[in-house]
Amino acid sequence: MGKTKYKFKALKYFMFLLVGMLLGVGAIWPGIIRETGRKCFFKTIQDGSDGRVSLETIFSISPNYLLKINNEKNKYNKILLIGDFCFRKL
Repeated sequence: MGKTKYKFKALKYFMFLLVGMLLGVGAIWPGIIRETGRKCFFKTIQDGSDGRVSLETIFSISPNYLLKINNEKNKYNKILLIGDFCFRKL
């Protein structure tokens, strides 16, 4: 009986954490709910994965974000900047 109580408590904390993360990401990037934002994000990531980016993708991103993405050294931060561009435009 004691183990099921701890399993339920762990599941409850896990669900609380999961819902909190989903609400946090939804608050930061409201466009993640829309299909156009997700298509923009995945298209940009897929296009730049081989190291070359097409002109169509370059022209779809604003110059400010292009400069920020180009100057960033960390790949994780580059992905965050692409997410900011695709998911924050409303």
